Amino acid sequence: MIQLAKVVSRDEGQIKAHELLLGLVGQDTLLVLSGGGSNDYKKMIVDHADIKPAEVCMADERYGLPFHKNSNELLVKNFGMIDYLASKKVKFHKILDGSSIEQTERNYDQTVRTLLAKYKEKVGIMGVGANVHTAGIFPHSKALRTPAYVVSEVVDDEYPQRVTMTLKALGEFTSFVIMMFGAEKKEALSTMLNISENDIQKYPAVFFRKCRAIAHLVTDITL
Repeated sequence: MIQLAKVVSRDEGQIKAHELLLGLVGQDTLLVLSGGGSNDYKKMIVDHADIKPAEVCMADERYGLPFHKNSNELLVKNFGMIDYLASKKVKFHKILDGSSIEQTERNYDQTVRTLLAKYKEKVGIMGVGANVHTAGIFPHSKALRTPAYVVSEVVDDEYPQRVTMTLKALGEFTSFVIMMFGAEKKEALSTMLNISENDIQKYPAVFFRKCRAIAHLVTDITL
């Protein structure tokens, strides 16, 4: 279910997300990160230096060589998050290891299965695209239907080759912090909050309204 947290700007949204994470993340929590333009992990986590989960992993990745220029893991690194986690002695699980996309999928599926079974508290920091996708779960994608925890597939996007946690994996999370900012996301937000719209295959992020976990939605958008 969704709980709205209204802010006036993207920067204020990072501060609000930090406040939420302080209450959600402890030393026995698995924290899951996503990429995208809404999450500034420096302002959200690194600058405060007071959030220490048990372990951290990625929700999804744009496939390629490790730390390629469009990768989510490079984005996280550039925000200082990887160095921050190392300073706190928190293990960080990234996705790209130089393997084929099929082997990368298999390797990360095993990692995710192990992590989800290990921790009771699982918190995801997520974004939502203008087409209402979340993580690498795109409309009508394999990630919506598979019993696996991680899949690789080609999607209709600027970065088509993806490795992502699936809807099944997200269904085991206990909390989410969802970040949505800017007028370009207004229609997507309206779709997510519309109680008459329940087609998760068409609009994957509708999942956050229907799931058992509390999804804290941080946004500067007024409908």
